[in-house]
Amino acid sequence: MNTRQMTIELDDASAGMVLSSVLLDAGGGTLLPKGAELTDSLLTSLRRRGIERIAIVDDRVSEAELSVERERASKRLAVLFRKCATQNASTSLQNSILLYRLEG
Repeated sequence: MNTRQMTIELDDASAGMVLSSVLLDAGGGTLLPKGAELTDSLLTSLRRRGIERIAIVDDRVSEAELSVERERASKRLAVLFRKCATQNASTSLQNSILLYRLEG
């Protein structure tokens, strides 16, 4: 559990839910940005476009749980990169991996 994200069937979505990531169409075009709040009309439009699943913000995960997970991931990466922490490329890679793990 790295983020407050959950993937659900579009039929299980309801107005008021918030997207946890950008929603793309089959061609890679952006349909909705990350953080967009779903409305009944958006849900209808997504169904017409053939969208079957969406990633939403999962409010069941608390900030305290996320904080613990972020700290665990950060410590684990520090151990994995302990022998090359002073190299610029390694530092950049470590930061990118940490960001990826925390974003989900």
